[in-house]
Amino acid sequence: MLGYLSHTRVLRLAGLFTWGLVSLPLLYTQYAPAEGELPPSLGEATWLLAAYLSFGVCYFWLTRGLSAGGHTSWYDRLALLVLTLSGLAVSYLSVTGLGSILLMVAAGVIPWLLSRRVGIVWLVLSQLAVLPVYNLIMGLPLFEALLQSLLYAGFSMFIFVTSLVARQQTQAREEQRRLNAELRATRLLLAESARVNERTRISRELHDLLGHHLTALSLNLEVAGHITEGQAQEHVRQ
Repeated sequence: MLGYLSHTRVLRLAGLFTWGLVSLPLLYTQYAPAEGELPPSLGEATWLLAAYLSFGVCYFWLTRGLSAGGHTSWYDRLALLVLTLSGLAVSYLSVTGLGSILLMVAAGVIPWLLSRRVGIVWLVLSQLAVLPVYNLIMGLPLFEALLQSLLYAGFSMFIFVTSLVARQQTQAREEQRRLNAELRATRLLLAESARVNERTRISRELHDLLGHHLTALSLNLEVAGHITEGQAQEHVRQ
């Protein structure tokens, strides 16, 4: 089944599938809190739901038509910013590392929107932004929290590189398609040029043949004018 899907379509479906799976532990942590913890208030749950849905909407928008040229409009860059902030908000509001998973999903679209260098910086900084959740809110030691963030950053880098390769392959296919179109156009021009040359050659041959016949006819008439007399000679001269 996947053989019939393009790289960009597979990327989109995989990202949306992962985004949907994140909702399961997210709902569990909200409606079945750990022992000794209070359930979240209605306001907290509303903001969390808004952040989660915003991530899905932005991801759906950004992957609507990925191409080798990428999205260059300002609102696509703004959507990427909202996508990243939504992933961070999920972690801060749910007090979990689920936002890091969403940021891994976001890493798949970064190569299509930003340059390679800027994309890597964006990716690493977004994962390190979850560090306070692990250290200050969840209570992990600083070293363990840093390792946790770097681990997710490593996974995100793998997704980033995979998506970058997919973009390069898409770019190569588009370049090949462009060259094939130019080749077909060149072949049509050559075929048309060959037809024009053939018509020109036939016209030249007909012109030469007609000239030879007219010359021969003129000579024959001149000879006939010398050997005929009277009314016949008058007709030959006419």
